[in-house]
Amino acid sequence: MALAPALLANGQLPSAKSTLFTATTDTIVKSITLVNTDVVSRTVNLYIKRASSRRIIPVNLSLGAGSVAIVDDLVISSGDLIEGDASVATIVDYSICGAAS
Repeated sequence: MALAPALLANGQLPSAKSTLFTATTDTIVKSITLVNTDVVSRTVNLYIKRASSRRIIPVNLSLGAGSVAIVDDLVISSGDLIEGDASVATIVDYSICGAAS
């Protein structure tokens, strides 16, 4: 089966760790983009969860006002989750782009 590039998920990070994307098949995540839309710095966290959550960026990564952070090239399997949170809800936008088989 061919891989089809797509926007897998998008939204705004919540203030408590929550699921941003659930893989329903083996998936190549080309990028996760985080954008702080606030006028002050905010902290963010991202995780991949298989049996348990594992961080994919440093704890409470500081994202400056108007700044962007990008995580590139992850491979996840069916049932894996991408989770995230920010210091304030609905301030940090996220987009998850990739391809699923």
